[in-house]
Amino acid sequence: MKRIISFVMLFAVVAMLVIACATPEQRAQKLFDEGKYEEVVAKFPNLPIAQNAKAKIAERMCEEGKYEEVVEAYGETPAAMVARNMLAEKLFEEEKYDELCQTYPRTPAAAKAENILAEKLYEEGKLDEVIAKYPNTLSGVKAKNERGKEAYDKTKKMKKSQKEKALRDIIRIYAGSGAARMAQQDLAEIAKKSQKLPTPAKKK
Repeated sequence: MKRIISFVMLFAVVAMLVIACATPEQRAQKLFDEGKYEEVVAKFPNLPIAQNAKAKIAERMCEEGKYEEVVEAYGETPAAMVARNMLAEKLFEEEKYDELCQTYPRTPAAAKAENILAEKLYEEGKLDEVIAKYPNTLSGVKAKNERGKEAYDKTKKMKKSQKEKALRDIIRIYAGSGAARMAQQDLAEIAKKSQKLPTPAKKK
């Protein structure tokens, strides 16, 4: 019996020595492999493995539906993108389009919301507002084409200096529209004609 007790004590001492001799990286990896991610972050926050542990914590929280907590506490993890998309979709389902676009821009739900908001403004005849706020939506493109054509038609009656400025404005404001392309062509034509003009002869 004494031999067994002695062996157990010896084994415990050896185990303690092994643990004591293990590097922080090894101890952190052991905790990670055991799924003790919070402990990894708490004890070894400066090791690279802590970032992996945070990612695992965020994944688990996402599965539990704790999307807001993930975004707030683990915004740098891949799971945070999933959480943002889920929160954005919730706002879309609630038809809170303005809040969605402000809070979660660059999400698929925000793109859908922008199209709805732009279409509403377009139907109300607020074309300039559509162009300013949602230039790349379907309604934004339509508004740019309409407003751009109106602006381009006006340049036909302008003098050269005034026309050049108006054409540049069309290219800047209504980028991507048919009017912007025609304005670009007109400016190129004006530039060609200017190069062909003979230089005035010097007086003797």
